[in-house]
Amino acid sequence: MKKLWLGIVLAGVVAISAACSNTMQGHDMSNMHKKKETTSNKENLPLATATESLSGKEIHLTAKEALLQINDQVKLPVYTYNGSVPGAQIRVKQGDRVKIVFKNELPEPTAIHWHGYPVPNSQDGVPGATMNAIKPGETFTYEFTATVPGTYWYHSHQKSAEQVDKGLYGTLIVEPKNEEKVDRDYTLVLDEWMSDPNAESNMNMNMSGMDHGNMDMNSMGHNMNMYDIFTINGKSGTAIEPLKVKKGEKIRLRLINAGYMSHKLHLHGHKFQIVATDGQPINSPQPIKDELLNIAPGERYDIEFIANNPGEWLLECHGDMKGTDGMKVNIQYEGQANNTDKANAKENLPVVDIEKYGKYETGPFTLDQKYDVEYTMDLGTAMGKNGMIFTINGKTYPDTAPINVKKGDLVKVKFVNHSPMDIHPMHLHGHFFQVLSKNGKPVTGAPLIKDTLNINPGEEYVVAFQADNPGNWMFHCHDLHHASAGMVTELKYKDYKSSYTPDPNDTMNKGE
Repeated sequence: MKKLWLGIVLAGVVAISAACSNTMQGHDMSNMHKKKETTSNKENLPLATATESLSGKEIHLTAKEALLQINDQVKLPVYTYNGSVPGAQIRVKQGDRVKIVFKNELPEPTAIHWHGYPVPNSQDGVPGATMNAIKPGETFTYEFTATVPGTYWYHSHQKSAEQVDKGLYGTLIVEPKNEEKVDRDYTLVLDEWMSDPNAESNMNMNMSGMDHGNMDMNSMGHNMNMYDIFTINGKSGTAIEPLKVKKGEKIRLRLINAGYMSHKLHLHGHKFQIVATDGQPINSPQPIKDELLNIAPGERYDIEFIANNPGEWLLECHGDMKGTDGMKVNIQYEGQANNTDKANAKENLPVVDIEKYGKYETGPFTLDQKYDVEYTMDLGTAMGKNGMIFTINGKTYPDTAPINVKKGDLVKVKFVNHSPMDIHPMHLHGHFFQVLSKNGKPVTGAPLIKDTLNINPGEEYVVAFQADNPGNWMFHCHDLHHASAGMVTELKYKDYKSSYTPDPNDTMNKGE
């Protein structure tokens, strides 16, 4: 019962499809409460295991159900890759040709999207757009060359507002050919969950008298306050394994936000450097201390620090929501007398301004150069006929105008967030873009290359990229609730001929 969203409770089976329906018509709601059963109905499931690391030229993943022990009090039914949340870490070398043999043992169709990775369009894992959904019992093989090093992740792109909520995500690490070695390398995946597995059924009973015909998924909104457990690697509070270090070691932390909230993290007791964002290196990162690193949904940040301050320290989330206290991990020095650090999640600290971080130099794009395609993306919120919708230029997908390009085109996109309260982490499939300006002011830090950009209410950003990966690509908000309520467009190559033909009779091809 993770990230309960009332629209999911009511609809339970719909997200943005390739045909992009935001409504459900004529669905039988009588068994809806069975979509997410309580723990007592799932006691025959195996307990989730520790996350394994997979490498090699052929990797096997299986999606299956399990029970996740989040802390000593809460155990929830989840979806997993290879029996764990996060799923198995895929770790390969730059230049490797990777084959991933994926089997679906879930009770519903699914698919894998390689978030942030520039795979060929046919391997992007969006049912109804690049492939058919993988049915229960079926196997599908993904193949691509690991060309770009860095920190990435993978997750379901089938009913993703629901399936990612259930834990269906893992991590993808591509190691550079000539990597500067660190002594310890930890991956930390952030997420949010809901502790009460009965809340859904209670709301189902409360809603049982309603007419659900033609019900929009987002008609009831989603209440972020219901997410009362925050986790790191599927665990919360004292259940999180401490990070072991030795004095003098260089430590890398790969931070990935798989949830739907932004999280501000504070590393106690040490200076650190932000060495990469969304897998892309940052030029000449300067040491910083006691500043918060804000990580939005879908974003990744790699930080490094030298373990030069023996003791027991915290990496903790700052904020005042109920689940905040659970999102903290101890950093323990081996062979040292440990002085226990004290949590202080409400300490007033500055947030790193990533647009001013690192050493400035001219990147591949500039504000004043000539572009072949320019597109303005006004991000908005409105009430549709069935409830709240999230729009791009006043439209919801599939009625949003695509960005039409030719291979080689230089493309400039301006985002403007007109939503009064909602953040929109905008994610482009298959490409990286350079952030050029924020609120009309040029970026003054290192060239900032990303695939997911967090845009707060009232903010305006300009980004640019080259159309160098032919296909039909999604461009959407990575609060997947917003995406499923319309905030999606496409980047479409004019001369691209896809070998995939969607089956109009296959109602399971729902790519969000």
